[in-house]
Amino acid sequence: MQIKKYLAPILSVVVLVFIISCKHANHKPDRAFYYWRSNFSLPDKDVRYLKDAGVDKLYLHFFDVTWNEQLSKPQPVDEIKFGREPSSKFTYVPVVFISNKVLEEAYFDSINVLATHIYDEVEHIATENKITNKELQFDCDWTDATRNKYFKLLNFLHGKLNAEGKILSATIRLHQVKYADRTGVPPVDRGMLMFYNMGRINTVAGYNSIYNSKDANGYVRYVSDYSLPLDVALPVFSWAVCVRDGQVKDIIEKATDKDFADTIMFASSGNNIFVSRGSFLLHGKYFLKSDTVKLEEITPAICETAATNVSNYLKNENRTVSLFDYDSLYLLKYDKNDLEKIYTISR
Repeated sequence: MQIKKYLAPILSVVVLVFIISCKHANHKPDRAFYYWRSNFSLPDKDVRYLKDAGVDKLYLHFFDVTWNEQLSKPQPVDEIKFGREPSSKFTYVPVVFISNKVLEEAYFDSINVLATHIYDEVEHIATENKITNKELQFDCDWTDATRNKYFKLLNFLHGKLNAEGKILSATIRLHQVKYADRTGVPPVDRGMLMFYNMGRINTVAGYNSIYNSKDANGYVRYVSDYSLPLDVALPVFSWAVCVRDGQVKDIIEKATDKDFADTIMFASSGNNIFVSRGSFLLHGKYFLKSDTVKLEEITPAICETAATNVSNYLKNENRTVSLFDYDSLYLLKYDKNDLEKIYTISR
């Protein structure tokens, strides 16, 4: 009898731990990619690549909202154009970027009108291209000065979308997680934690401002306390930092090592550092002789490290893991097994 008395609570604990463990083990996040280009054209081979990796959702950059100085009003720019009909094999989430300049200049009383115009433009693009979306996402690195207007815009759209059975999400930067008491938490259904671009862009060789564990560790422990349900976006992109006279001059987005492989134009000094041999134009950037380029890239191994880092702090709940962003130029380095590891780590 005494053995049974003590055995019962022990067995209850064991069963509870087993159930929780099974819940965690069986949890499989939705797999997604961001598609951040103005021209949408996803050939069949790319569709197969994504489906082989278990991807079923694409976040599409629909347009930016910027401030037109000449007209003194907000204006949609870089609106997505569809070169071919979006495949029915994916669900799509429209993403709208809004600049702080718009929020600074717009009158507080006009925010709901602005929100309505944005909503109508999203609906127009979606309807015209046969996209049925259940979610709308906003991207904005709001400030203390623009927070109230931005949150008013989100609150208005949140009510409108929820009434239609849709959800509203917003991108969340790491500093907005760490300093949530100061920056505020946006009035949306879900946040998309952008787990990259966490360090200062600088000239130091070997330092990766897209992702590095040292900078990440200064923020990531605050993730589990964030009040919004969080999805997460991990980096798979690369860029090049252009340096002249020891100062950062520019950034070449979507750059790869192939851009600097021409030995007539560049000399490699190792560790992803390249030195220009003369003066020329490349990717719209003008180089002078002896300018330096520091290539910062995210290899599969680095992305796996990032996934491991953040997954330790994400709550055990249904979520989407998205990779930023889809471009065949640098995804040549990621095969099916690489993507499987990254997505599996993030479960």
